[in-house]
Amino acid sequence: MAVKSSSGRTIAALTVGVLAGSLFAAGGIAAASSDSDVIHACVRNRSGDVRIVAETTTCRTGERKLSWNENLSQGPADPVKPRVLAADFNFPGGGHKFLYCPDGKTATGGGFLFDELGETGREIIASVPSAGKEDTPNGWLVIARKARGKIYVVCV
Repeated sequence: MAVKSSSGRTIAALTVGVLAGSLFAAGGIAAASSDSDVIHACVRNRSGDVRIVAETTTCRTGERKLSWNENLSQGPADPVKPRVLAADFNFPGGGHKFLYCPDGKTATGGGFLFDELGETGREIIASVPSAGKEDTPNGWLVIARKARGKIYVVCV
């Protein structure tokens, strides 16, 4: 079907151009969404903007090709469950206390809590992780003077 403009000219070429452009776009979408589970993209180096492309597309200057699988892994079947251990300490003069994680567990944090506030002369000298084999933290150490409280360690 031809369309006539106000000047009487047929603008069939415009209609054909729009139709061809639509088919080209649909073909590009089909090429970018193949039966594969892999997604391909071109990523702009400066901005990080992403263009989803077909597997065979060559990225433009200033872009890098990136591909990934749309079926993302679910992570470990058993989620990591941190365990907090606590123990009392009491150093009327001065002392130190180690609190260790169970064998095979790693210390990810720790600390202390004073039992009573306002005592004079209390001092925590150190509250630090303790390292086991191969420098893996396996517990927590508190060194104190004139202090009483609890030491904590978080193990995973």
